[in-house]
Amino acid sequence: MRDRQHGGSPGRQQASPRSAGGDTGQGTLPAPASRGRGCPVGPGLTAVSSRPQLSKMSVKEGAQRKWAALKEKLGPQDSDPTEANLESAEPELCIRLLQVPSVVNYSGLRKRLEGSDGGWMVQFLEQSGLDLLLEALARLSGRGVARIADALLQLTCVSCVRAVMNSQEGIQYILSNQAYVRQLSLALDTSNMMVKKQVFELLAALCIYSPEGHTLTLDALDHYKTVCGQQYRFSVIMSELSDSDNVPYVATLLSVVNAIILGPEDVRARAQLRSEFIGLQLLDVLTRLR
Repeated sequence: MRDRQHGGSPGRQQASPRSAGGDTGQGTLPAPASRGRGCPVGPGLTAVSSRPQLSKMSVKEGAQRKWAALKEKLGPQDSDPTEANLESAEPELCIRLLQVPSVVNYSGLRKRLEGSDGGWMVQFLEQSGLDLLLEALARLSGRGVARIADALLQLTCVSCVRAVMNSQEGIQYILSNQAYVRQLSLALDTSNMMVKKQVFELLAALCIYSPEGHTLTLDALDHYKTVCGQQYRFSVIMSELSDSDNVPYVATLLSVVNAIILGPEDVRARAQLRSEFIGLQLLDVLTRLR
């Protein structure tokens, strides 16, 4: 142990002239100081490390400086690779990005939609922003979810549609066109449960929002039945209820059933809708769920 200490002394004597000559007596090397959060290295410990280790530190710090310069040149919009920076983007730019579907673009657009005012939303809708979203969602649903990337793309796309519907301008725009709700219902033709859950939630919201929304939801379920070759318009809801053991998803499905049945003000219309569900074994499903 005494030999070790004596072996280290020459190192300490060598470090002082280098630090004193290069930094006017401050006693610290530039390389460790630039690391910020590393352990402080005093002048008496710098020579303990061998020269190859110092060389590695120099190379590493040089690479870090180059990377920092590159990030500064690229700007803040590239600092988060999971989300495009669209906080102040105009509708035209968002429309162009929609033509290049990606999780990054959809995530950035969702944030922009959630923070937009009424005027911005109207411009986005008038420039076919919702049309592009629903068309992309339909294509993604038809593709299946063999890859995780496709599932994430579907989920971020439907979250953009949800952001549109959360605005007064967006939901009114959707209610003005029957085709939009029909397109939305076709997104149920997927194995991605999270996407189906969000679509069912949006359909339930339409049912509750207004009589027009309730009518359009029933029409959309009829359209889905025809396109997907099902026997009844509520088959898609009941088959999901029968097959799923996921509690949050089942709760969403039951909320859709309630929204459909309780939507009409006319009691006879409610009774008819309830009878349709009972005919599709709703009571048996409820018994099983208990």
